[in-house]
Amino acid sequence: MTGVDRQQLRIYLADHLSGASAGSARIQRMAQDFADTPLGPELAQLASDIPDERDWLERSMQQWGLTPHRWKQVATSLVERVGRLKPNGRIAASAPMTAVLEIDLMRAAVTAKRGLWETLRVYAPDLGLDPAKPVELIAAADAQIATLTRLGERARQQAFRTGGGAQA
Repeated sequence: MTGVDRQQLRIYLADHLSGASAGSARIQRMAQDFADTPLGPELAQLASDIPDERDWLERSMQQWGLTPHRWKQVATSLVERVGRLKPNGRIAASAPMTAVLEIDLMRAAVTAKRGLWETLRVYAPDLGLDPAKPVELIAAADAQIATLTRLGERARQQAFRTGGGAQA
């Protein structure tokens, strides 16, 4: 890995890996929570794809000799779980706006992940990475963003209507 500041790259990748761990947990929970709604099938597909990309990133870091910060992953996971406790104006059930907010958060996370893949595309030769891999990951992120955008539009149609709305 010549010409690459290994320490800076390690920090960058470790931060993305931490975010990916939290994002994987969130999308899996969303897929479960919304399984019986029209959002369910597409969320289930995302819940399958996103953890696979996270695992690929972790394996790649190990191959490059860039160990992740386990404490960052634990801390990020805790923050993601605490975020679930936010008040939503309902006692036992999730509010209709919950789907909108969570989809917005996941779309932002996938957009950030796309930036990671763009960085890996730039440094693929230095990392010994097949240049086609980051291009494939960027295309997957674009498809995920499009899916989340579509799901967000669907969720917004119901979320803020008077009478409580229904889960999209």
